[in-house]
Amino acid sequence: MRASTLDLPRFGDGVGLARTAAIAARLGLDLRAIGRRSVVIAGSNGKGSVARMLGGLFQAAGERTGLFTSPHLQAFNERFELAGEMIADNRLQALEAQVGAAVSDHLADHPGDQACAFEAGFLTALLWFEQAGAERLVIEAGIGGRYDPTRLLQAPVVALVSLDREHMPLLGHTLREVALDKLDVAPPGARVVIGRSFEGERPALAVMAGLKPVRPLWVADQYGLSGSEDRLAGHHITIRHRERGPLRVLTPMHGRFQADNLEVALEVLAEARPDLFANNWPGSVAEALAHCTNPARMEVLPLGADDGDGEPGLIIDAGHSPAGIAAAVSGVATLLDGRPARLLLAMSADKSVDAMLDRLAPAFDDVVVSALPGGVPAALLEAAYRQRNPRARLQLAPTAAQAIAAAQLPQDGRVLVGLGGLFWAAALRDAWLMACTGA
Repeated sequence: MRASTLDLPRFGDGVGLARTAAIAARLGLDLRAIGRRSVVIAGSNGKGSVARMLGGLFQAAGERTGLFTSPHLQAFNERFELAGEMIADNRLQALEAQVGAAVSDHLADHPGDQACAFEAGFLTALLWFEQAGAERLVIEAGIGGRYDPTRLLQAPVVALVSLDREHMPLLGHTLREVALDKLDVAPPGARVVIGRSFEGERPALAVMAGLKPVRPLWVADQYGLSGSEDRLAGHHITIRHRERGPLRVLTPMHGRFQADNLEVALEVLAEARPDLFANNWPGSVAEALAHCTNPARMEVLPLGADDGDGEPGLIIDAGHSPAGIAAAVSGVATLLDGRPARLLLAMSADKSVDAMLDRLAPAFDDVVVSALPGGVPAALLEAAYRQRNPRARLQLAPTAAQAIAAAQLPQDGRVLVGLGGLFWAAALRDAWLMACTGA
C-alpha cells in the first residue's frame, strides 16, 4: 500500500498514553506481556539502522522477529516486517480495519480524545506480531520518549542511539531536555544502552537514571576506538570491545556513524540474549550483519559508471537535521574518494533549512535545485545556497525525475548525491529506480 488506509492526524488530542493503552485493551493486546519480549529503539538519528541490525541479529539467533520502524519511503508496508518479510497489502488492510474500529469506538466513548497516526501504526504492528507469533519484537520509538506510545511496552532493554536538536520545543529547548525526554521511554529497572553522542549530557542522564531508576550502559565505556573503511563497494567496520575483543564486519550500510550504531545494536543484543556471545563472537555476529540494509540512509544505488556504460550512480541519504546533514556530507566525501559529484537538493519547509544549508553549501559546487510539494520553493533555495557558496553552479529542475535527468546531462561521469531530507530522498529514490527499470 502506498499509504495507510486510516485517515488520522499526525498528532492526537493531548498526551496519548492512556488513550493508546485503552485502544490496545479493546484489541485484546497485553502490552506488558508483549513488552517483555521487546526492545525499544529511541534517539534522534540512527534508530532505523540499529533496528535493522537487531532484526538481522535476532533472526540469525533463531528468533522469529517482528520489526516496526518509521517513517517509510514509498509504501506504508515498509514499516512492518516479520522474519525479514514486509507485510502484504491485504493483511495490512485487514489489521488496519481492526485498529480503525477500535479507534472509532474509543472516540465514541471519549469524545475529543482523537488518536494519531503513529499510535494506530504502533498498535497495528503489535496486533500483527501477536497474531503471527513473533517471538521477538524490535520497536522503533516515534518522536520522543516521555509521551511516546512505545513507553507503554515497558521494555526491559532500551537503546538511546543518538542525540540531536530535533522536534524543539516539543521535546525541549536544549539538548539536555531532549536527552532527558528520550530517557523517559525506559521503565524503572530497564537496561538502557546509551550511544556515544549522549556523552555530553552524561551527568544529567546519570542523575535521572538513578532517580527513575534505570541501569545505564554507556557504549563509550565498552568499546575502544573503531575503524571505518567505507567504499562504494562496501563498508568495512572494525570495533573493539574491551572484553570480547575485535569484530570486523562488511556491510552495505554506509557512513562513519554506522560504527556507533553497531556498538549500540550489539550491546542491546548482549543484554537481551547474553547467551549468544559465549560462542558466536565474532563469526556468527558478522555473518548476520553482512546483508543488513536501510534504504535511503547513506544508500548507494547502482553505479552505472563503474559498469562502463557512462551513467553516473546515486548516493542518497534521508538525513533531515543539521547533524544528520553534516554526517551525510562527511560520509559522501569518504565514498566519493575524490570523484566528482553533482548534488540534487530539495528541502521541507519545516526543517532547520539555514543550518542544513550551512553544512551543505561549502561541500558541493555543482547543484541541481528542486522543490517538494509544500517545501522550500526552488528559487528561494537556490538564492540561499548561492549566498553561502557564490562559486556554485546551480540549475533548477521542478521534480525529482527532472532533477535526475538534468543532472545526467552532460554525461560526464559525475556521481549524483541526493541530500535534503526524508521526503526528498524518497522522491529521488523512486524516480531513480523508475528510470533504471524503464517503468
